[in-house]
This record gives sequence, C-alpha cells and structure tokens, in this order.
Amino acid sequence: MFSCIVVTIILAVFSRSCSADCPKITTQKDFNATKYLGVWYEIERNNIIFEVASKCENATYTANDNGTVGVWNQAVTEYSGYYSIHGVARVKDPTEPGALEVIFSNPPRKGDYNVITTDYSEYALVYACEPIPIIGVRMEFIWILSRKKALSPSRINELKQILKVMGANVENVKPTKQDC
Repeated sequence: MFSCIVVTIILAVFSRSCSADCPKITTQKDFNATKYLGVWYEIERNNIIFEVASKCENATYTANDNGTVGVWNQAVTEYSGYYSIHGVARVKDPTEPGALEVIFSNPPRKGDYNVITTDYSEYALVYACEPIPIIGVRMEFIWILSRKKALSPSRINELKQILKVMGANVENVKPTKQDC
C-alpha cells in the first residue's frame, strides 16, 4: 500500500495540475482514424513520467483487420538508448470517434488518447487526464504532434490556446528534441 502511495505522488509531481478535477474536453467530432494513420512526431509535451529524458519521440499508427489501430511508439532515452513500445488503440464510443483508449502490453499500461483537433496532414493535438483525488491533483498528458519534425511557433501557440480555453495546464508543455 505504501509503495502505491509513493508511486502516485511521483506520477503527480511530473504531470500534475493543482486541481483534482479534469477539465471538460471536446474531441474532434468528425475524427477519421484512417486519415490519422502514419507517422507523427512529438513536437511538444508536458512532463510525462514515462517520457522523462527522452527525445526523438514518434508514433506510427497502422490499421488492424479488426478495426483497431496499431500503435508503435519510439524514442531515444538518456538511460537506455533506443526504446519502443507496441500497443493497440480503439474508439471508446462510436458517437465520439476522437476519444480513444490505448493499451500497451509490455510494460502493461492503458490510457486515454483524446484527439482534440487535427488536420491529418500537419498537426494533431492530443490530451488525456487522470484525477488523483486522494492528494488533490490531476495528471495531464499533453502531446502536440506533427507529420514533420517541426511545427510553426504560431501553430503551437494556437494549439496551446485551445488547451487553455478547455482548462488544461499548458505551463509545463515544452519542446521535444527531434535531433536524431
């Protein structure tokens, strides 16, 4: 039990916000997973515990025969060099196709993947949030993605503004190095 509390506190320190309540978000209503397939580079993110000391983050999404989406995340970390993880994404509710759940198997991990907005060819804004009411914080997961290894500062600011209006904390959203 004590170790669970310690892990929760550590997770909260990295991607926390001062409120335990997650903001009400709106995902892209006309989200099309087929158009979203392919490679996306991580341009900016907040302090996410499982991405500490990593760079050159990218994700490749592929269509699976059963209607789910294959997920292959890759990065270079200061600790272990090249790193990758495979998973599967599925739409949680067909009436909200931009709200997905991603399940990774090794190490086992499951989380939300909410596509707030994308134009499929240049940018995507992804958000997830988990409240931790016991200690009165929330863990936010914010990713600004691009089809290329760079995105214009004006587009980045525009995407951060969308998050601010929703009530997300963008204070710790910082650039991801893409120098690999």
